[in-house]
Amino acid sequence: MDKYKDYIVQGKKIEIIIRTPSGPLRFFSTLEEINSENIVTTRPQNKHINFNYPLNQEIELYAYTDGGIYKLKCKMLTLTQKEARFTLPHSVERIQRREFIRVDIKTKINLRLHQKGSVRIIQATTRNISAKGANMLLDEDISSYSQVEASLIFAEENIKTLAQVIKAIPVKIDNRIYYDTSLMFITINEKGMNFIVKKCFEFETAQRRKKLEEQEER
Repeated sequence: MDKYKDYIVQGKKIEIIIRTPSGPLRFFSTLEEINSENIVTTRPQNKHINFNYPLNQEIELYAYTDGGIYKLKCKMLTLTQKEARFTLPHSVERIQRREFIRVDIKTKINLRLHQKGSVRIIQATTRNISAKGANMLLDEDISSYSQVEASLIFAEENIKTLAQVIKAIPVKIDNRIYYDTSLMFITINEKGMNFIVKKCFEFETAQRRKKLEEQEER
């Protein structure tokens, strides 16, 4: 079980997930130290929600490393304005990166943008998606909005989640400026994540089948 220590080192990104009846809440921090007694991270952050979790209750930490994604089940010991301290994990699970595969699926996405009591709605089309986020080209930079609600529109289901803007980079296409925008899904529930993973694998399977058929025709 201690093999995770070969990959989870100081400075690695840590995602902390809190399960609630309305879906998981996601917070982000950075690993500061793993010693013989506990794990220390920076204080978990979420742009929209203050981190406040009972001490000595189980919590899930996800560490993104070169060796894969490790899910650590720990208990939180202390919380200060600067850091959080957890027990060493009583359970470690290595999650394959393919579970969070990203593919070039194009689907409609509606964005509700909140700012100072007002709400705007814009529509776009994804360029690629994963269970954790989506990328699209937008006409404007939406990173300044205080809250972003995303609705992914599929024929079978609509998936709603709060989202965090990870990047909004201006790009010039046909003499026009667009914003290469990536979102991270914050409150997507397990059902929604499983649905997207399923769609991604179906898309990849269809793409492989298409390539085989093209090769057979030659």
